[in-house]
Amino acid sequence: MVELEKILKKVDIIVSQTNIKGEIIYANPIFYRISGYPYGELIGESHNLIRHKDMPKIIFQSLWEQLLSKKESYCFIKNQSKNREFYWVFAYIRPSLNKDGTIRNYISTRRAISQKAKAIIEPFYANLLLLEEEYGLEASKKSYEEFMKKNSYGDLSTNEIIYNIQY
Repeated sequence: MVELEKILKKVDIIVSQTNIKGEIIYANPIFYRISGYPYGELIGESHNLIRHKDMPKIIFQSLWEQLLSKKESYCFIKNQSKNREFYWVFAYIRPSLNKDGTIRNYISTRRAISQKAKAIIEPFYANLLLLEEEYGLEASKKSYEEFMKKNSYGDLSTNEIIYNIQY
């Protein structure tokens, strides 16, 4: 079966909020439109409901390491809509903190991935996924770290590298 790709418009900004367990507590109308779910259906569902099978585990491991350290994170994510179409996003995710410094929830804004970024990330993720399937998460992590080091141009953070790939 051939999967169809849904292309986001430049004006599409997907917004969602999850509790600390990753369950959706808010989703904007654009999220519902792009994901193909009826309005309200996503509330209480795990955000990974829309995760595409082509997403390497190492991407989410890196994302969660940053978020649990109370840091924001940029990443590229391939999602799957309810009707099995897929769509790529450039995501910005940040923890929202309580007054005592504990994490209250997570807020994510996503927009269309640039063609430049997609040309780099799609084959890179395919390779990471292959490494995970054949050699395990550690092999994928090593490749991910090598990619980040190669693209750091000196002393850039992971977020800066990902941002530079997008733009």
